[in-house]
Amino acid sequence: MNDHTESTIRNTPRSTSRARSVACIALAAIAATAASAQTQEVAPPPKPPAQERGMPAMPATPASVTELVEVIPFELTTPFEHNMRKDRAEYTRGHILVIRAPEAYLIPRQVAEPVLLVGGQTAERINTGIGTGVLVVVVPEWIERAEDGTKRAGDPATARIWFATPELPERVDAAWIEAEATKAAAAGVVAQAPRAAAFAAAKRVNLADRDALGRVLADVVERHAPQESDRIEALRATE
Repeated sequence: MNDHTESTIRNTPRSTSRARSVACIALAAIAATAASAQTQEVAPPPKPPAQERGMPAMPATPASVTELVEVIPFELTTPFEHNMRKDRAEYTRGHILVIRAPEAYLIPRQVAEPVLLVGGQTAERINTGIGTGVLVVVVPEWIERAEDGTKRAGDPATARIWFATPELPERVDAAWIEAEATKAAAAGVVAQAPRAAAFAAAKRVNLADRDALGRVLADVVERHAPQESDRIEALRATE
């Protein structure tokens, strides 16, 4: 065996060991890069709320109400919490609205349902409207920006009124409402709700608290949907 052969045999294990070390380092680097990429991935958007089985199919949204029948402004002495939004803000001023809409949008659901929006505010449904297509709602006052940049109280009589994407109240905030308004405009939903031939705008009523408002609501429901006697009785239960 010559010197060259002996040197080759002697150096082979050391070279192989070095190659294995380099390969391990490379694999570790690849694994670290992959882990870092997974960490930096953006979280997926929240899943849409689940729907009830056995219920009629959810109607398409956005969709305008059929017509605005009546508007009654009110003011409360004692603030009340609006539970149809994530922030659950208190209000003292607002409007009672009477609207007409397709019954497909009025079906009570235990989970998400099409959110009724009035301008920049959510509406609280007071009755079901099943059988009449007439829905009575409470809309707390909201503030909007006019074309000249000034802020003013929104007016339901001149606002867009529509059914937005089905959602849960605790997930609805100002950003969600703004996004839904953009969708509605793009879909051609009228910027002002159509008025009924007998449209009426009443004078502001001043009330002590939500219980007193409930009694006014009972009268309104009785006038437009008298067959909903259970709801009317519940609204008057504080008397």
